[in-house]
Amino acid sequence: MFLIHIISTLSEVRHCFKIQPPNSYKNILKFQYIKISTLAMIAWSYPDIGEVEHQKIMEVIKSGWLSQGSITKQFEDALRETIGVNHAIVVNSGTSALIAALLAHEIGQRDEVIVPTYTFAATCNAVLSVGAKPVFADCDPHTFNVSQETIRKVITSKTKACLIVDVGGMPCDLDGIKKLLEKNNIILIEDAAQAFGAMYKDKRIGSFDHTTIFSFHMAKIITTVEGGCVVTNDDELANKLRLIRNHGMTRPYEHVNYGLNFRITDIQSAIGLAQLGKLSSFLKRRATISEIYKKNLKSVVDFQFVPDYVTLHPYFLFFILARTEAQRELIEAEFLRSRIDFRRCWKPLHLQPYYQKNVNSVHYPSAEDLYKRSLTLPIGNAMSLENANLVIDAVLRACLERDKVWETALGG
Repeated sequence: MFLIHIISTLSEVRHCFKIQPPNSYKNILKFQYIKISTLAMIAWSYPDIGEVEHQKIMEVIKSGWLSQGSITKQFEDALRETIGVNHAIVVNSGTSALIAALLAHEIGQRDEVIVPTYTFAATCNAVLSVGAKPVFADCDPHTFNVSQETIRKVITSKTKACLIVDVGGMPCDLDGIKKLLEKNNIILIEDAAQAFGAMYKDKRIGSFDHTTIFSFHMAKIITTVEGGCVVTNDDELANKLRLIRNHGMTRPYEHVNYGLNFRITDIQSAIGLAQLGKLSSFLKRRATISEIYKKNLKSVVDFQFVPDYVTLHPYFLFFILARTEAQRELIEAEFLRSRIDFRRCWKPLHLQPYYQKNVNSVHYPSAEDLYKRSLTLPIGNAMSLENANLVIDAVLRACLERDKVWETALGG
């Protein structure tokens, strides 16, 4: 019997915190770290894979065709209809989608590509993979996304493309950024790995006239366990993407283009089809959890600002922004005590050891401050309201502890 077991764990958590009396207002907390191993009671991401997905998988297995085939084509057609775009090319990961998009746009050596420093490494690694040079841009301190202003500062005569990222799933200001890039003859590629289902000015992300990629990783809005896709309204570009996905072949062993093996399997696409049928309920659940978080935590922490142009934020990630680094450490400590999983997303790329050695970088104050104070709370398609309330209680307990520490520091 074919089964998928999804186990969310907080493995090898290695922090046990002991609060020391504060010596100054700027140095409220010190921690001792002891190695411990804890199983999370509340997981950071809650996928929803059930009987429908199991049935779809079994149908593929019984058909005898497991690799990329007719089910993948069905998945691509369903994606096109859902997004409102002419072409959807499904691949085996979001990273593959990024690389394929860059190759299709003929971006390579001696080209500069602007990428956010505040993003997951895959965005930058895709640029390096095609031989191009990543140029980092800072993020807006309120939306956490790149903006016209942060992009404009790093445009040079060698800039060929700009790879924007919808942080946490929230769309960038597409109209403003596109206007700037078109003026400078720069290609726009949207890394919407986290933004499936998102809407900008009442239009689905992916439906616009620039290349967009999505990820279907296990933790994403919908999943194929591993997978991704590139979407475009450009017929010629779509044909190039299909060639790139399959070794540049037009027929067996006839290679007319450079390509790689970015193919997905029909087993994965079957899961994707089942997930796509649940998209509406997934987005509603995430919206409900995010509203509960905001309502109950607004007095103690800040959140990612959602501009008016964002019609729908899918909340792949739910960020909180602590008022101080010390407050964040108290929240993390309480989460560990309460067996609640969490993430610091992400250490900016210009601070990562590899990119410090291989990419010219400077000081990016907004990204650095965000890294020092931000935290992402558990959220997911199958998260219960009970668990959401337990997360809220833990944050409030931590902030109460902070107030006690401040009272002690002030001699109360």
